[in-house]
Amino acid sequence: MTAIPAPALTRDGVALMAYLESRMGWAFGYGPEPLTQDCARFVGGGVKAARGVNPLDAFSSQWTTRRGARRVLAAHGGMARAVGEVMRPIPPTMAARGDVGLTADSTLVLVEGEMVVGLHPERGQVRLPRTAMTSAWSL
Repeated sequence: MTAIPAPALTRDGVALMAYLESRMGWAFGYGPEPLTQDCARFVGGGVKAARGVNPLDAFSSQWTTRRGARRVLAAHGGMARAVGEVMRPIPPTMAARGDVGLTADSTLVLVEGEMVVGLHPERGQVRLPRTAMTSAWSL
């Protein structure tokens, strides 16, 4: 019996843009409070909007505080290694809409197109040029 290959994951740019817009006014936070998000949950939700799955939920669902996030990420060897456990590394220049990146200051970002989108605790969503990524991952 021949195995049926899994369908290729497509990229839904419209869903990604709708997701980003829907999260525009949310506060930065690690807990379950309504309308709050941390960078891993924000980026994971964007991947899910664009690609249909949230691989970052494998570790980002394990905390409810900043201290808890630090503990979970330390157990995985840091943010880059945690993301690398659930996504495949790619050169930042090859990252496409809905992929994940990391900046030099360890900010997790979502590839929007020519820009990447991350979170700032006081300013909310911030957009940076793609060249800000030092690492990238895809499904």
